[in-house]
Amino acid sequence: MRQIVTLVKVLCDAHLSKDGSEQEATDTLTLGARTWDLCESHAHKFADFLVDALGAGDADAGEPVSDESEPEPVAVVEPVPVVEPSPVVESERDAEDVSEEANEPEPVRSVMLAGSVPGYEWQAARDALRNAGYEVVGRADSSTVLLILGDGGERNGHKLRDARERGIPCFDVREPGRFKSAVLAGSFVGGDPLPEPAKVIGSGMSERERNKAVRQWARAQGYNRP
Repeated sequence: MRQIVTLVKVLCDAHLSKDGSEQEATDTLTLGARTWDLCESHAHKFADFLVDALGAGDADAGEPVSDESEPEPVAVVEPVPVVEPSPVVESERDAEDVSEEANEPEPVRSVMLAGSVPGYEWQAARDALRNAGYEVVGRADSSTVLLILGDGGERNGHKLRDARERGIPCFDVREPGRFKSAVLAGSFVGGDPLPEPAKVIGSGMSERERNKAVRQWARAQGYNRP
């Protein structure tokens, strides 16, 4: 088995302190408990400083001074075993759904508006529904979620029948202010009773509206009932 040996390069502390440059150290200066690694030039330089300040020391006593410093011991670093990452199991919640259905945009919800909304013009009521994120349709389909019933809405037999057959909830706005409250709240919620389609006579009026018109005309002509 081949053993991997990493050689550690010892750098000169004087070079690092001065300008951050990297110069290999060849000597070691030890004073008490402190030790500095120095290159050859800095070793001679600091040696001259000490000789000038303290004298020649043991070198004048006849002890041979070797120009060659003992090589620094080479540190042997044991190789670190590489741990293979364990496979990550992706949870169902974090898994990305890349199916074609997930990439398709959700259909826009639609509503049917039967009759006129009290306090709103025809176009203003539809604009309010569109601003709330709904599409206004004349006949119900799979995207229709609500029938909004306004004044005269009982004459729209086909919309009432669509709502009944498809189980579409009804939101009755014939009471003044109810539609505006829903617009301000940003929520249109059904649950009101769905009326039966009114019988429409040849003039396009329901029987109830026709009787009301006849009574109004009779009062205007002075035909008041006793």
